This record gives sequence, structure tokens and C-alpha cells, in this order.
Amino acid sequence: MNLVNQIREKEFSLGGDIGVISYNDTPLKELLGITCISTDFKIMGETAARMILDKTKGKVKNPFNFIDRDSL
Repeated sequence: MNLVNQIREKEFSLGGDIGVISYNDTPLKELLGITCISTDFKIMGETAARMILDKTKGKVKNPFNFIDRDSL
């Protein structure tokens, strides 16, 4: 939010003069039109639950999504 305010105060154009990419999507970022790289939290939760139930440990790659919005 602070970054968007600074961009507006300097009278720059978000996605025109300055591009912004953020991690992990939120409803506020959607509302502001901020482009995001976000992990798939549903799959992450399912994987964690399966590992707990199966009593397994390990490193797991979790898929992510690129959500292209107006900030680029």
C-alpha cells in the first residue's frame, strides 16, 4: 500500500512509468491491480496434510501462478 501511495504522490503511472510485482496474492492486491507471483495455497495445504497423515518428511516443490494485472 505504501508503494502505491508513493507512486501516486510522485504522479507516476502504475504499470506505465513503474511496474510492480508482488508475492502472494490478496484481495487488496487484486483490487489495486497489482501483478502477483503466488503459490498455490490449496495444493500446499493438501500436501502438508498428506505428509502429516503419512508421517513423511521431505522437500516438496509447490506450484505457483503468475497473475498478470495492470501494474506491469
